[in-house]
Amino acid sequence: MARGHAANDYGAPADRTSTMLRPLLMANHALHWVSTLIVLAISGYFIDKFSRNTHLVYWISIAAIDTILYIPALVLPAMKTYKGYLAPLAWIFSYLWLTAFIFAAQDYNFDNCIQNSPRFVPKCSLKKTLEAFAFLAFFTNLVGQILEGRLWDVNRVRGTRTVDADKHHATVPATTTTGGVTV
Repeated sequence: MARGHAANDYGAPADRTSTMLRPLLMANHALHWVSTLIVLAISGYFIDKFSRNTHLVYWISIAAIDTILYIPALVLPAMKTYKGYLAPLAWIFSYLWLTAFIFAAQDYNFDNCIQNSPRFVPKCSLKKTLEAFAFLAFFTNLVGQILEGRLWDVNRVRGTRTVDADKHHATVPATTTTGGVTV
């Protein structure tokens, strides 16, 4: 096999898999960042115009932290030296976004949408929009975690296989002689 086309565990060349992952990862991070900004804007609007509660504070906190931390993630996959190091961060935030979605589903999916988070605000469509984008932030974060992990795995496998292949080619002679007999 050629050095640049080492196969990964799934049979596809590692270079092709890595180049397919990077644009997918960038698009996923962009979609995640936009959905996070929308959750941030809606929860910020609710806090500014109406009363605040723990769910609103949770949503705006997670969205603000995630928005700041994902700014570098928008461009990192374009760099060849990037190998998927944000997978642990995506893993942590996937649980936080799942919790945010569960809070929104509990607040807005029953008959009392007006009475929940913020109380007595008849903007159920905006509240359900917050719920939808909290789910989208969770889902894109989960997909990002899988893609980040795959990018890390492809680079790890490609690095070890290239070194192993070089070792084997260097140490195994083409012909071996044993007691004057060529084998």
